[in-house]
Amino acid sequence: MKLAVCFTNFGPYHLARLRSLARALKREGGRLTAYEVASREETYPWRRHRADEPFEWTTLFPDRALEAIEPAECARAIESALDRDRPGAIGVVGYARPESMAGARWGRRLGLPVVLMSESQAVDRPRFWWKEAVKRRRIRLFDSALVGGASHREYLMRLGMPGERIALGYNAVDNDHFANQARTWRDRPDARDGLPTSPYFLSVCRFAPEKNLARLIEAFARYRASAIAGQAWDLVLCGDGPEATEIERTIARTGRGDSVHRPGFLQVDALPRWYAGASGFVLASLSEPWGLVANEAAASGLPLLISSRAGCAGTFVAENGPDHGAGARLDPLDVEQMAARLAWMAGLPEDERAAMGRRAAGIVAEWGPERFAAGMIEALALAEPGVARPRGGLRDTVQVR
Repeated sequence: MKLAVCFTNFGPYHLARLRSLARALKREGGRLTAYEVASREETYPWRRHRADEPFEWTTLFPDRALEAIEPAECARAIESALDRDRPGAIGVVGYARPESMAGARWGRRLGLPVVLMSESQAVDRPRFWWKEAVKRRRIRLFDSALVGGASHREYLMRLGMPGERIALGYNAVDNDHFANQARTWRDRPDARDGLPTSPYFLSVCRFAPEKNLARLIEAFARYRASAIAGQAWDLVLCGDGPEATEIERTIARTGRGDSVHRPGFLQVDALPRWYAGASGFVLASLSEPWGLVANEAAASGLPLLISSRAGCAGTFVAENGPDHGAGARLDPLDVEQMAARLAWMAGLPEDERAAMGRRAAGIVAEWGPERFAAGMIEALALAEPGVARPRGGLRDTVQVR
């Protein structure tokens, strides 16, 4: 059986998932074809290392940025690639991108299993009835789904996907990379060179409104104002984006320019050093379908402060208040509560924080690229064409198990 999957652009975590999926399929006698729409994406300027991959890598537009490609071009390109490669099953991301819908319709015409990969949850943004009605119609194109966690499953069920046809495990990063690199950096004598001399909270995200950095900075300023002199932590904000200037103004307004650090957008090879040097991780987003940076932080052994609106919150931290598991949730609209959570984490004994970090690493170890591969194979097995659709292709799909 040949499975084809499509993403907009392969970042490091896409490649980790695809490699694991390709190996899993190969063990069952199958193979993977992976399409990316464009070779680069302006929103996320990843650099990736293309090795001798265990899957067939096809870039539909190798010399263009994703943002410059018209929707109709994306749809035509994926249809042409599928006509050429003739896979036996298809996996696409979401129900909004033109290539995703074109790929789903292509599979439906041929009666092939089509798997939806989704990380949408109801709380992500305001929901309007007419948009939800469009989504419900589009969901009918898919035979099964692979999602991140319970909140994503619940939202798809609300849109009409039967719960028994939804597998978990979509949101994964290369856990081994972050765990091994963080461990290596902690053992190096030059590990702190260029990092803050004080303990620090680390946040890694795009500088965009939904990431809620202005409130986080305000909460941090309140924490610093009440902290014991000489014992206060700093804050490191890794990333860049359209709100970079506004973030700079917010830092200046709070008067905490000496304790808030901005190393910029960091590639995957540079991030582990900052994770290794951090004492805690914070993600304060107003809208966060999952939050893969939390996976990275957990794999690096950090205790977690996670927005209650992040899709990963239900996997990593308890719902009610600080606990002694892997961390605590934040109310992203409550600056006072966020400040209290920062103070709580900074006030814990070092051995307690280390134990929380180990628990976070243990949790994320169960949700790595191998879980993505197993989830996709499960979703393929769950895929059953609708009553009015041809049955071709299902038998081969089931055989990958």
